[in-house]
Amino acid sequence: MLHELMTRLADTFDPGTIEAVKGPVSLYGGLILGLIFGVVLQKGKICKYDVVSGLFRLQDFTVFRLGVPLLIVSMVLIYFLKGMGIMELHIPKTVIVPQIIGGLMFGSAIAILGYCPGTAAGALGEGSLDAIPSVLGMIVGAVIYAEFFHVDWSNTFLTWGTLSRGSFAEILRINPWYLIVLFILMATMFLMMVTMFDWFLIFLKKTLNRFHDLTDTLDEKRPTAPENISEDTKAISASTRNTVSKLKKNLNDIFKSPSK
Repeated sequence: MLHELMTRLADTFDPGTIEAVKGPVSLYGGLILGLIFGVVLQKGKICKYDVVSGLFRLQDFTVFRLGVPLLIVSMVLIYFLKGMGIMELHIPKTVIVPQIIGGLMFGSAIAILGYCPGTAAGALGEGSLDAIPSVLGMIVGAVIYAEFFHVDWSNTFLTWGTLSRGSFAEILRINPWYLIVLFILMATMFLMMVTMFDWFLIFLKKTLNRFHDLTDTLDEKRPTAPENISEDTKAISASTRNTVSKLKKNLNDIFKSPSK
């Protein structure tokens, strides 16, 4: 098995193999596009654990702010080139059940590791050591799938919910630009909602800071309790201070900004 694996690696990097894939989809073209994509991720500051994990904690929407405009530009550019006859679309078939399962596993892994495949590679390039498990996981998972996947599996749940090939425009038999314009409008509204939610979080954080300042000031100005005060009153006062202290701590934990 090891010999077969080494033979495949040798065939992959054989000059004849590289020569055979030259053209619009060559390895060199993929390398160039990968470098450009990495620069965009790095300049967009999403190759960091706190940014990606902050998305799942609803504390950082940098991924949305960068990803949604990229989707819009990519969609417009792809269909523009397709309309010009420069490129063709080869849409894979949709299989609902396995894609839902795979999507849940993929999303769970991103939430746990704090990286997706692209950001993990970018983070490793930046020198983030916590991206190493993500990259190793991708490599090991790809090798296991390539080595152990069998054609007979195609007759199992991998076929549940198979739909016909084609885009929404082809299925609905309408001009794809109608859907593109609709998507752009929906994406713009989504970005506006994300921005409003950010403003709401900023408002809550400022309110929390004012609450802290007020309670701290009251604690400083609170007079010393007289000696003849009853034990019940002292207990109530101590309980109130503890409650306020716990409330401040809980609010701090909720709105705590991730460390940079």
